[in-house]
Amino acid sequence: MGSDKVETLLQNLKNLLLKEKECIIKAINDTKSTEELNRIVEEKHNILMQLAQFEVEDFKGYEDLVYDIQQLSRTNMILAESNLKFIESVFESIFEQTSTYLSDGQVKNKSSGIINKKA
Repeated sequence: MGSDKVETLLQNLKNLLLKEKECIIKAINDTKSTEELNRIVEEKHNILMQLAQFEVEDFKGYEDLVYDIQQLSRTNMILAESNLKFIESVFESIFEQTSTYLSDGQVKNKSSGIINKKA
């Protein structure tokens, strides 16, 4: 298979990851970014399916590009996890969660949130 195709796919993947990073940052405040993220995830999946058809040798010479892709993927994952933790903390502060189970089976009581506080 052609190395030009590999390079094109890798570059397209890198560009999608850069767009994904922007969307993840904006997604908290912008529903259009969320829609764009869904489209990007589909495109990434398609590119990865195409890349999976190549042999390891086909990627020689593109180590720097692959490294950039790995770094962007890690950054995007960290940003997405951060967004999820933020959303979770907002929900925890708004809605009452009286108790949760710990990994050892113990029940941990939590205080009430802003809403649902007892008068």
